[in-house]
Amino acid sequence: MGAMADHFDLESFEMLQDVMEDEFSELLTVYVNDSDQRLPVILQAFRDGDTERLRELAHSFKGSSSNISAAPLAKLCHQLENAARDQQLTGLEPVLTGIESEYAQVRNLLSSLL
Repeated sequence: MGAMADHFDLESFEMLQDVMEDEFSELLTVYVNDSDQRLPVILQAFRDGDTERLRELAHSFKGSSSNISAAPLAKLCHQLENAARDQQLTGLEPVLTGIESEYAQVRNLLSSLL
């Protein structure tokens, strides 16, 4: 479970699992499906320099990632949200790359649970 602990707040994740019971896998599936669609839109908003759209997308991705206890991913989304709010997109590529790679890890771990 070491890898899991790198990408999730395990205590919250397990609590969520207990509370949601049968609906837990549905929650994770919806999260993955939504995120798969959201990520390309985030990257496009960044390329377009659309800071308002980027802020909204980063905010919702932060919220949904936080809901499933993917704390490192939520933190990266928070950085992106703040930068977009301040209209500071210069030098943000590492944050976006971080979001992509962190989400890939989260997605793999969740897929292994489903």
